Amino acid sequence: MDAETPGVDDAAELEAAEAEIADDAASDEDKVVATPTRRRRTASRPADKPTGSTRAGEGTRTRAAAERARAAELREKRSIGRFLREVVAELRKVIWPGRKELITYTTVVIVFVAVMVAIVAGLDILFAQGVLAVFG
Repeated sequence: MDAETPGVDDAAELEAAEAEIADDAASDEDKVVATPTRRRRTASRPADKPTGSTRAGEGTRTRAAAERARAAELREKRSIGRFLREVVAELRKVIWPGRKELITYTTVVIVFVAVMVAIVAGLDILFAQGVLAVFG
């Protein structure tokens, strides 16, 4: 065997495995569904009307109308009701712990906090004695 395939004892076995993987990859590629590459025209802009044209008597929006539309859009985005609906929807997705898990997690947190309090208290006493020894 060459240095490129360390740990492989049988070259025929390696080639058979590579051929099998290549066949699987080729069959998986056949399952891919093609997606359209061009966007279709929607009803908002008919094909016979160019983007910049207007009908007689129909002008473009004024700045004030555009600002009002923008303000209405921002109000909708910032709505408290919408925020609360989204919060409730996200909370429904949460997998809440059962009673046994809740007791386990609570015990772990309380023990961890007690250990941290003991460490901080020990360091506080140690530093207090050190300060008293140095500065009397």
